[in-house]
Amino acid sequence: MEKTNGIQILTLSIFIITYIIIFSGRFERSVSALLGVLMMVSIGYIFNFLNFEDLIAHVNWDVIILLFGMMTYVGLMAKTGFFKYLAVESIKLSKGKPWFIFLYLSLITTFVSMIIDNVTTILLIIPLTVEVAEMLGINPIPIMMGEAILSDIGGVGTMVGDPPNIMIAFSSGYTFNDFIIHLFPPVLISLFLSIILARIVYRRWLNKNAENVEELMKLNPHRYIRNKKKMKYYLFILFGMVFFFSTETYTGISPAFIALAGGIIALIVSVEETKEAFRAVEWSTLVFFIALFSLVGGLEETGLLNELANGISSLSSNPLIISILILWVSGITSSFVDNIPITAAFIPIVSSIASSYNSGTMWWALAMGVGMGGNITPIGSSANVITVMLSKRYGHEITNKEWVKFGSLAGILTMLVCSAFLVVWHLIT
Repeated sequence: MEKTNGIQILTLSIFIITYIIIFSGRFERSVSALLGVLMMVSIGYIFNFLNFEDLIAHVNWDVIILLFGMMTYVGLMAKTGFFKYLAVESIKLSKGKPWFIFLYLSLITTFVSMIIDNVTTILLIIPLTVEVAEMLGINPIPIMMGEAILSDIGGVGTMVGDPPNIMIAFSSGYTFNDFIIHLFPPVLISLFLSIILARIVYRRWLNKNAENVEELMKLNPHRYIRNKKKMKYYLFILFGMVFFFSTETYTGISPAFIALAGGIIALIVSVEETKEAFRAVEWSTLVFFIALFSLVGGLEETGLLNELANGISSLSSNPLIISILILWVSGITSSFVDNIPITAAFIPIVSSIASSYNSGTMWWALAMGVGMGGNITPIGSSANVITVMLSKRYGHEITNKEWVKFGSLAGILTMLVCSAFLVVWHLIT
């Protein structure tokens, strides 16, 4: 059957219904996405315009393999106690001063998140944050907020720092170094301004004197290390992966293979049963990605996304205006819906627009939009959702009002910083 407007409306309806189900939280998000794939394929067979093979062809397996490799590595590294060791070392350096605890823990979470998934980092750091804050008699909420917000910002800075960046990298063809060159500067400025904002917002909290500082200084960071030998091996593997990521232009080795190789070598070093080692792999997340690629592929097959890209392009002939539009639309949308499905939906559109203008600025606008915009609300990124969930569990709930006070302001501020960088790039290129 011809892919008419009726077919486009039908596939778009399925796509929207699926996203509503994902957003509602009625089912686990991978299940919701798979339900969407089931509906899309069923309609395709009924009206003879789409089959299962067509959808599977749209799955970006490089992204899936890279995520699998990194998840395997991170899970094994976490078991050594390395992240907790870093956190305790930084806490001791603070000597119990609330501002330095905020600064050190937030920045450690941020820079670790540039290489390793920030959700894993948050899950490991927050319990320790609460434990230390309660020991010192200070409110842990500002520190938890700093860890979530700054880690989201930091994840934008590298190709592997955030799943949307991984998706964008393989769709755009940009390398690890391209992401550093284009995104690290706005990320650094955004971090600096967000820290100043935190200093202003939490000025009263900063004046509170900590208790039991002597007890804090007695903490031994090394007792958190479970296996020092393995930790050293895993660090060498990490340095190796970063080296090969950064030399991709010269070696031609795919980032997906580098991550997979890192995960495999870490598995060999771990000497664990495979079943146990793979517990850290978020299989539901991988299934979610596969389903999202398939859903978006269904829209592509009908030509709808190409028409939408043409419609956006027609709004202006100025690539700067189009880039800023992509930044803010993707950013605001990502503040209400997880940035992974938003990125999946935007990639074909941005790909079409970027090729029309022969400009890569649109790709950087999308990366910054879905990364920075997620901080505007507590549901804008997975790290935010996990932080709020853990705050409830440990009896120091981060309310919506608390989030708006710092998170929303930081999200809007960083979006403005990114807009300024888009203007600068437009003027110098």
